[in-house]
Amino acid sequence: MILTREAVIAKIEERLAGRLSDAQLAAWAFDQSYAYEVEEIDYEEGAEELIDEVLDELMFADDPAFQLDEEELRELQKLLRIPPSGSDGAREEA
Repeated sequence: MILTREAVIAKIEERLAGRLSDAQLAAWAFDQSYAYEVEEIDYEEGAEELIDEVLDELMFADDPAFQLDEEELRELQKLLRIPPSGSDGAREEA
């Protein structure tokens, strides 16, 4: 499976629409990040670093100290909508 920028945008939109709680979004982000680390999924080619950074922000969003407001969530969506410039962040084969 490949996690795309659009899929992350859609999940953030679910949170903004009230269909997901902060805890549910954080758990989803953690699950995606973990799946990537154990090579169960890949991130969209060329957007690996960005997706990783956004998931990192989202996975702690259920903690009041790191909670993201609507403006911050929309900013993450905006960043994800910027087309990737190449595959600089691609996972290297060992």
